[in-house]
Amino acid sequence: MLTCLISVSSYSLAKWLYTDRITENLQPVPVPTLSSSSNPIDTTQNLDENQEENLQDFYAKQLGGLQAETIRLKMFSERLAQIAGFETEDFSLDEHPGQGGIEHDGSPLNSEALERGIQQLSSQLRGQSDTLNALEEYLITKENIAAGIPEGKPVKNGWVSSFYGNRIDPFNGKKTFHEGIDIAGKEGSPVMAVADGIVSWVGDRGGYGGLVEVDHGNGYVTRYAHNKTIKVSKGERVSKGEVLALMGSTGRSTGPHVHYEVLRDGQHINPYSFIK
Repeated sequence: MLTCLISVSSYSLAKWLYTDRITENLQPVPVPTLSSSSNPIDTTQNLDENQEENLQDFYAKQLGGLQAETIRLKMFSERLAQIAGFETEDFSLDEHPGQGGIEHDGSPLNSEALERGIQQLSSQLRGQSDTLNALEEYLITKENIAAGIPEGKPVKNGWVSSFYGNRIDPFNGKKTFHEGIDIAGKEGSPVMAVADGIVSWVGDRGGYGGLVEVDHGNGYVTRYAHNKTIKVSKGERVSKGEVLALMGSTGRSTGPHVHYEVLRDGQHINPYSFIK
């Protein structure tokens, strides 16, 4: 991200350099004062003037396009900085970059050198634009992936009343495998999504009772069971922290709690590592 922002500052520098050189070297050729004699008009001189004007017009259009492109890339970089949470104030993108050095004799740029420089700068800007587009796609994808990973508890208040793994079943006293964790709390407490996703199931499902299932993409699915009231519909897009249901004791349950499961690529994993 830092490299992209510095590159935009370099674009402004290059634009100023070429603009300054063109202004200095492409002034109209002074027209000699004609004598009062009846000498014919020098058509060669008029031709040179027209060529000079056409050349100036050509470079003005080229530089205008490059200036518009540098502005676009500057705004693009600022947007990427916002996505990445990066501060741009230290780079003073709205100001001309400071520079200097010991004076040396130089040579003016001719039209061929100017045209070559403009073409090179235009090519560099296109390359940087492609890079910024790729970076935007990466940042947005990375942000979406992070938002879709389960994190935190599905309830604000409550306590873990049964852990993931082998346990004694509270109904039959047998040793069984518990595929989630139970978080007990007050009936009617809000049960919330632990990550962004799309609701893939709602309704009663056997021992789960009132169940909400959310598909977060990237292989992650979460389940919230035994709900008293369901607040979302199948196919609905939900955000992290959004209320999915109200805690209850429906299905195979001994009291108000939420049975919380996390699946990755179709396999149950321990939800406790996501709520710590």
